[in-house]
Amino acid sequence: MISFKHKTISTKGLIGCGLTAVLALMGCADWNDHYDQNTSVLGSQQSSLWENIENNGQLTQFASLLKKAGYDKILQGSQTYTVWAPVDGSFDYDALTATEGSLLLKEFIQNHVARNNYPASGTINNLPIYMLNEKMMHFDGSGAYTMQGVSVAQPNLASSNGTIHTLNGKLPFMQNIYESLFDKTYPLDSIANYFQRYDIKEIDPNRSVAGPIINGELTYLDTVYNENNILFRLFHADIQQEDSNFTMIVPTNDAWNKAKATISKYYNYIPSFEFMKNTETGTNRELTKIEILDTDFLKDSVVNMNLVRDLFYNNNLYDHKKLNNLQEGQVLQCDSLYSTTFSKIYSEDAAALFTGMHRADKSNGTVWITDTLRMHPWTSWNPEIKIEAEMATYVSSYSNVAESDKNARVRVLPSTQNPAVTGTISNDAYLEVPSISTATNPGVVFYLPDVRSTTYKVGIVIVPANIISTYVTPKPNYFNVTMGYADETGKNIDNYRDWRYLDYFESNIEKVDTIWLGEMTFPIAYIGTDSYPYIRVTSAIRAAQRDTYDRTLRIDCLILRPKELADYIEAHPDYKYDDGKY
Repeated sequence: MISFKHKTISTKGLIGCGLTAVLALMGCADWNDHYDQNTSVLGSQQSSLWENIENNGQLTQFASLLKKAGYDKILQGSQTYTVWAPVDGSFDYDALTATEGSLLLKEFIQNHVARNNYPASGTINNLPIYMLNEKMMHFDGSGAYTMQGVSVAQPNLASSNGTIHTLNGKLPFMQNIYESLFDKTYPLDSIANYFQRYDIKEIDPNRSVAGPIINGELTYLDTVYNENNILFRLFHADIQQEDSNFTMIVPTNDAWNKAKATISKYYNYIPSFEFMKNTETGTNRELTKIEILDTDFLKDSVVNMNLVRDLFYNNNLYDHKKLNNLQEGQVLQCDSLYSTTFSKIYSEDAAALFTGMHRADKSNGTVWITDTLRMHPWTSWNPEIKIEAEMATYVSSYSNVAESDKNARVRVLPSTQNPAVTGTISNDAYLEVPSISTATNPGVVFYLPDVRSTTYKVGIVIVPANIISTYVTPKPNYFNVTMGYADETGKNIDNYRDWRYLDYFESNIEKVDTIWLGEMTFPIAYIGTDSYPYIRVTSAIRAAQRDTYDRTLRIDCLILRPKELADYIEAHPDYKYDDGKY
């Protein structure tokens, strides 16, 4: 189960006392407790923060903007705040006056106000303080003070509900990764609109302070919102959280449109098609018709998700820490990267990801803006598919196998593997499919998950009988393979009756044998439909061959390798794209 981290926003701020007990003591005790006898205390301790700001001749512009945002009311309430107030003429007042209300509130007003008292007293060593918009600023100095590098003009203007420090300039607002998607500096509307579509903002009535009922509706004096976006959970990337540290590759509109056109061909859907729900070879085989109400909507949703899914990297994990210092024009030197959706991208492909991009630092990480997504299809939206045979999830049916022998999972550890057998067992286990009698041939049918509308090179990995014993004399397997799938009209094609199976195959007893069966093109995509094509593997031993071949099938895994990946490997023999286990 994936945990869903909620983001909570209050119109009166978010963060309570500081990060440690020391910060809590500094932030939450009475204002008077923190002043040395020599500290300069100006203003009226009997007046509110708002009253002292309004009556300060150096803060008329700041006061005007506070009033525009409705913070005149908040700063004369009972809550305790510290305000860092830029003096008149130290910032672009005209530009801020013209700024839309929500942006003014978040990027300027809440960027200068923090909950609790933070007096300037003694030595302050780079103290982290969370502002009302969740941005972290650093308070620093001894005698003379700065806030996030901006000098304090006058510290410690006392008020009945907090403290004012005047500044020689406004505090910088640094966007987080999510906020930067909506910045108009670059043409990012496509990805911004995609994310915004899933934004959810709801009042939390249990934590909001109720006000009077006006026109039959409850109002709030202090409104606390829960803001969520399902995509943060789907992609395991809290790019809106200030305490995160992510790298995100951000496609411009041009890059988005080019990638979408490329990805779309792998996701061809038709309104209806046949699905073999019961794949037994007898009379019980059952065809089900799958209906898709809106193929365009399904395709758009799946294509968008696959376009975005591998754009996020957690900078705190693995070799990703190198992303913190990677600069434009440098070549990333790493073994591999894992996207937050667990796609593993090895060194050559990982380095190519950041070629020709523009880096922009954000409050919770880095974005790399690009006009082209430099990803091979198989590293993201058209990956190689491996089905672990011993995992019963995708086993559809058996033939000529006793009920007690179905799903016979055999464990093979490197320490227990017969050293005479070369190769390794994927996932350290395989499926054993024995015959119900010495005169019958066993078979097994696997559903193939997440299949795209593309061509695959199909492989099967066969395990010899002596894999864990030096006393067994192995015999090769002799078997055939058939496929079942829907054609472009939606009709189910089953090679079991309509002879199109790939061929007969014989395994090599000296190794864990990867056998490439041939190529298979699927006209339609199955991913997202909860239905599957299938592959049938059947032992093909005649009575006269029982001393030559082994009827029992031992299957490690099945492989659907995109043809474009297979062709690339053939042209680049040293190319590394997986863990090398098969």
